[in-house]
Amino acid sequence: MLPVLSLNGYKIDNPTLLARIDREELESLLRGYGWTPFFVEGSEPASMHQAMAATLDACFESIRSAQVEARRTGTAARPRWPMVVLRTPKGWTAPAEVDGKRLEGSWRATRCPSPTRR
Repeated sequence: MLPVLSLNGYKIDNPTLLARIDREELESLLRGYGWTPFFVEGSEPASMHQAMAATLDACFESIRSAQVEARRTGTAARPRWPMVVLRTPKGWTAPAEVDGKRLEGSWRATRCPSPTRR
């Protein structure tokens, strides 16, 4: 299992707790929980696709290495498993604006039907 923490900044209408802390603090928190966080951050679909693919390769290699080492040594150990932290704008790839109101990157992108979808 490879967990992905999607941090897009908002829950229903307020910023989320983990979205409010800086990357260094978030990384320390996740390491404290026993994970090795891999960050994929941005808003350009093409570069994000490449970054996510490279990150997944690195995560799978980390998992594979831990498995090989456990089988080789037969020693029960607790490896620091990888996880992905995905930071994108809320409503990423949605229309930036609808009826003059900002959608992408705002709370309006949370479960709110777009006026164009009524």
